[in-house]
Amino acid sequence: MSPNCYIIAFNFLLLFTVYAQPPLPPPKPNSFPVPSQLYYIDSEELLNDPLVSTAYDYVLKTVNPKILALKPSQQIYLSNVSYPSDQESATKACYWGLKSQCVRDKDTQDFKADITYCPKPYQWGISYDDGPNTETIPGTPEVRKALADNNIKATFFVLGSSAYLFPNELKNLLADGHQIAIHTWTHHPMTNLTNRQIVAELKYTERIIYDTIGVLPIYFRPPFGDIDDRVRAIVSSLGYRTVIWTSVNDFVRDTLDTDSGNQALGIPTIVANISKWFNATVNQKQGFVSLEHDVSQFTANLSVNILAAFKKSSSLLKPQPVGMCREDAFYRLNNTITPSKNDEDDDEPEWWKTPVVIGVSCAVAAISITFVSFLLFQAVNERKRKANPDGSLKKVAWKSRSNNSKSFVSPDIENRETNPLTSSNLLVPPRAL
Repeated sequence: MSPNCYIIAFNFLLLFTVYAQPPLPPPKPNSFPVPSQLYYIDSEELLNDPLVSTAYDYVLKTVNPKILALKPSQQIYLSNVSYPSDQESATKACYWGLKSQCVRDKDTQDFKADITYCPKPYQWGISYDDGPNTETIPGTPEVRKALADNNIKATFFVLGSSAYLFPNELKNLLADGHQIAIHTWTHHPMTNLTNRQIVAELKYTERIIYDTIGVLPIYFRPPFGDIDDRVRAIVSSLGYRTVIWTSVNDFVRDTLDTDSGNQALGIPTIVANISKWFNATVNQKQGFVSLEHDVSQFTANLSVNILAAFKKSSSLLKPQPVGMCREDAFYRLNNTITPSKNDEDDDEPEWWKTPVVIGVSCAVAAISITFVSFLLFQAVNERKRKANPDGSLKKVAWKSRSNNSKSFVSPDIENRETNPLTSSNLLVPPRAL
């Protein structure tokens, strides 16, 4: 066969050689991290679970090594972190705490741009962090009721640990039509974590949301807004879009509802300040994304009062989920996944039967068959030419070979039961739903 044919075949194989993406829905973990914000995800059992290791291997193969090598920050207390002393390098990496809360507003080959605003005038991308929470009154249920009273849908960036503890409220949020997004499992600053820990924060939260309500979110918000290009690249490689609230000069849409100094002002004063958002001018060029919380009695109460003030106003603002104002899908896989009633009774959904996978597979198969047929035709002609230089026709015998194929069978995992939490029990079995 002509060398050109081998070159064509090699290039063809390169064209269709892609790294296998982490499976969706994600595999069931052997256990979940303890549902608490006090601990890091740092045990070998959790970090080496197939749920994490499969996704981490994909990150290593697809993310720029120079970005993965960026130095993590050092946590001092809660959102207070110390960034690398090399300020020039830190600035180039767009650490959140530098350059007045640095964000990326353009796509690059390494990550997608941060979402920080709604594109059209009067659009209000309303969002709540850290829930669901039913421990306090008011809590998430009261915020949800206030939203319903105003006929408003919102985006809820939920913690995996909270979703584990309050699954019914997460179900209620979805049933009411709100967008569910990811806010990590432990609420630690993301720049403070290792690359593998970042993956773990995303995947465990992703899985508990899927177990509970059967959807796979697309949006992600870093706790405290703390992010850099390393976090952006890992998040993007796993299929997420980073969403941060609008924070440009004097156009900041953070209620500061968790700030103790701001809380001291009292709810009426804070609501009066937030009400200034409602007076959007006619020449407003674009909308905004706001930040509120439903994590505590104070923040939930403030959110309810803000919605009440908005209802009384004659504002032109149009509150809506961030995904709606950005015209993005809320979830992956066309939102066709339905939640499992019980992991013991229901098999894992067969991802390879989805229309997209079937369509792509058929297209690749058709192209492959056509190309292989072309190569065989060329090989036959070449062999005939060499065997019959005088041009006479002779039969050429060919042997066919068939390859055995095996279907992939997902290993089953035993039925889940929730064990009581103790200070020494940092591995939590998956919860039966």
